[in-house]
Amino acid sequence: MGASGYTGAELLRILLKHPRINIKKIIGDKSAGKDISKIFSNFSGIKLPKINSFLNTNFSNIDVLFSCAPSGVLSEKMNSLSKHLVVIDLSADYRIQNLNLYNEYYESHKNPSFIKKFTYGLSEIFKSEIKKSKLIACPGCYPTSVLIPLIPILNAGLIKNKDIIIDSKSGITGAGRNLKSDLLFSENFGSLKAYGQGKHRHKPEIEHIIKLCTKKKVSITFTPHIIPINRGILSSIYVKGDFRKILDHLNLFYKKSNFVKISQDNNLPKIGDVIGSNLCRIGLIKHYNSEYITIISVIDNLVKGASGQAVQNLNIIMRYREELGLDNQSLSP
Repeated sequence: MGASGYTGAELLRILLKHPRINIKKIIGDKSAGKDISKIFSNFSGIKLPKINSFLNTNFSNIDVLFSCAPSGVLSEKMNSLSKHLVVIDLSADYRIQNLNLYNEYYESHKNPSFIKKFTYGLSEIFKSEIKKSKLIACPGCYPTSVLIPLIPILNAGLIKNKDIIIDSKSGITGAGRNLKSDLLFSENFGSLKAYGQGKHRHKPEIEHIIKLCTKKKVSITFTPHIIPINRGILSSIYVKGDFRKILDHLNLFYKKSNFVKISQDNNLPKIGDVIGSNLCRIGLIKHYNSEYITIISVIDNLVKGASGQAVQNLNIIMRYREELGLDNQSLSP
């Protein structure tokens, strides 16, 4: 559902090569009746169902619904969905379990009765909960890049939970497939800008999930930026702690992970190292004459930050191999 956006198209691309998936319905109210290839020409020549409206979609023979629709859409439709469905939501509708906090940063929640029923789908951290759930709220792209390195070291007490500063830079696809003047190529090429005015919606999500997972209250300083590339996120996370202990713990925690890779020997990851893959690559910087450590975390915002993590969660629920249908090698160049 919501296949005409960037995350919807990326999800289709991934699912088409997944050996256990049969795409039976593509849903979009504004684009109903169209072929998806008329919206994204990269699907030309590939046999896919025409886009259906939600009201004209029969879910009786469907096992899983991926919702890539904007925030507020799925919550309106939850009561009409069959209880047998696995629902994997890529919007913000059910990421935050505190209703007052959600309403402060988003429009008033349209169906809060399901808030406690959804599991936060940060695959590496909430794997045991995801296995037992049929309703998954996939994290935002910025929170994915930040929480993967922060949660293990906060849980281990290796960094102070104050004075955490996060500087994140994202490609323009992170803003969605919208015709807005400030997202035009000519407005962004050769430039870089900060946005969010200190109240970006991913700040409360990061703080909320850290508190749920670690029982520690944190207050972060979070500044997102748009950079003139199509996709990818690089988050620079400034924390106070011991460099060697942080590096050793992250190595140990993610030792068996298919998709989280910790750089060694002072090699720092770059966005080009993860494009097209479901990887999160992490590196550390030790500063001279400073108690701060910089954690560099890079992901592809459309894959690990959205559609790839959604498929990873499906694999966990269905007890498939976690990497099934997903790439852990990036495109190069």
